[in-house]
Amino acid sequence: MAKLSPDNHLSGSVLPAYLGLSPYQTAYDVLASARSGEREELDSLPIDCGNALEPVILDRGLRLLGLNPASISTWLENGVLAAKKHPEMELYYSDDGLLTAENFVIEADEVNDIHVVNDSGRVVLNGAVVLEAKFTTVPRRNDDPPLYRGPVQLQAGMMCHGASHGILITCYGGRDLVVHVFEAHPATQQLIRDGVESFEQHMRDDTLPDPSSIPELVEYYDDPSDEPINLATSLLEAVESYQDAKAAIKQAEAVRQEQAAILMSALGNSTVGVVDEVYKVSWPVRRFKAKAAKYCPACEHELEPAKNAAEVRQKTINIKELEG
Repeated sequence: MAKLSPDNHLSGSVLPAYLGLSPYQTAYDVLASARSGEREELDSLPIDCGNALEPVILDRGLRLLGLNPASISTWLENGVLAAKKHPEMELYYSDDGLLTAENFVIEADEVNDIHVVNDSGRVVLNGAVVLEAKFTTVPRRNDDPPLYRGPVQLQAGMMCHGASHGILITCYGGRDLVVHVFEAHPATQQLIRDGVESFEQHMRDDTLPDPSSIPELVEYYDDPSDEPINLATSLLEAVESYQDAKAAIKQAEAVRQEQAAILMSALGNSTVGVVDEVYKVSWPVRRFKAKAAKYCPACEHELEPAKNAAEVRQKTINIKELEG
């Protein structure tokens, strides 16, 4: 669902960034956007694909669970699609879909990629259920879904709609569909409440929260001076830890290069090898097309020489764990 909420308050889509959970934006970005009064137009193929495929993702996800896609509804105000406002705070949520369930049981099913996010692996849906559809081109990871891609949004949606459950349906590149069923999570919802209170306070006071990440520090301290200052002795531990980390990275890189050379030698002219039916090791080839020479249009002087087609082995290897 496209963002329907007002830009000067927090909504499900920007909450992860404000709470410091997004790798793409910071709390400062969210505040700057809210204060600008201008919504940035996103020219993104993955986002357009996600919006276009949303009905398909919801339809197939619900059918996978045994639910009827025809029962999906959306929040309307005066007959028009709208963001649902939380009854007690300035929190908004644009839902992808809603449904009403009555004693509907869902159990975890690894074969069909249905995951119930609780200790029992079983949940009984009753009342309002919030639906989130996500399309991503990012390869699936074992610890998916990341908090910024659906789970926090769902908790905000449950809060706004007074729901106890939410369903996140993620489509990976049009190939795989994964379903996660969430219960209301009190600790996350308290974090959201605190975030809304913080955001509203900073909007009123025209302030920024204390920086908690390097991108925020860069933005916060934007008037640098070259005059040296004395730092506290207590920072010795931070300095030494930083130096140790740099040394560890250097050592790890040396080990990586050494082991890569061993694997490359073993592959030889082969581009792919399998180790004990557990790992696939690839040493890819980069292929370059032939290019004609480029000449100055005025004097016909050769600006760039012609290049022959070429194949060059990459300087890195790729390792993928094979599925059992």
